[in-house]
Amino acid sequence: MEAIHTRAIAGAGLALSLIVGSVVASRLTLATADAVELALGRQIDPEAAEREHLSNEASYKDSAEFYATRIAEAVETHGVADPGLDRLRQPNTFYDLVSPSAPRTIKPGASFEEAGLQIRVKVEQVEVQRRGLRSKQAHTLADITNVGENPIAYFLDMRADTGDCQVTATGPYNTMVLSPGQIGEVSICAGTHAVEITELKIIEVTELGALWVSKIPPLAVGHDEYVARAHDPGPEVQMCAEIPAVDFNRRIAAGEMQWEDLVDFYSRHDCEHFRWYAGYTRIIEPLDSLPALPEP
Repeated sequence: MEAIHTRAIAGAGLALSLIVGSVVASRLTLATADAVELALGRQIDPEAAEREHLSNEASYKDSAEFYATRIAEAVETHGVADPGLDRLRQPNTFYDLVSPSAPRTIKPGASFEEAGLQIRVKVEQVEVQRRGLRSKQAHTLADITNVGENPIAYFLDMRADTGDCQVTATGPYNTMVLSPGQIGEVSICAGTHAVEITELKIIEVTELGALWVSKIPPLAVGHDEYVARAHDPGPEVQMCAEIPAVDFNRRIAAGEMQWEDLVDFYSRHDCEHFRWYAGYTRIIEPLDSLPALPEP
């Protein structure tokens, strides 16, 4: 009887041990599962994870390391010279040469030259198509040439001295930048006319800056649709699609921003990855660092 009682106690003890062990094991299993689940990220809120990812990505894109990759990519892909960070932080030479309040007139056969840009007016026979018909007629053109030693970004507004023209012959040229020796042929108007320059601004830029400025849609810096259609950024160079060109154009027209502010910024930043921000104006003192960032 005693033996039976002892076996009963032992059995009960074993059962209790199994129960306790089961409970402990269950708790350990749950704790382990929690740890694994946490390690796998299953308990992280997806929206919070996305915000953190975007924050990390934005921080990297604002870094000097990422900026250096943009320079390296441009040098490798397009063969431009690396100007070095010291040069990119320096102010660009700026010329405000002609304004609408004081236009300049160039007669056919004459030329105008300032700050490394030469404008020569000529009259040639040009084939044009109008209302489905092709014909040759005298046409006033202007050759614009970079006769200086540095690439130049320019804003040039010209017209026939008789006013708006109804017949033009649009041809492709770089309406944003000219490298040394590069020529752009600009159509003015059918017939023989003197040419009136109503606005001319120039910024000397680096070879890298010339590439980056060429990628800006002309509409974004205040040009009209006619000039925008003529723009040729160069071989294998794609214009940036993400720039809010219409908004920038409107703000320039309203005097809220200037051509030189945008061009100065994009002569230092690839518009595929960096966006001009309100508050950035053409620098007159060296920048502390690049990329340029808004105040926090």
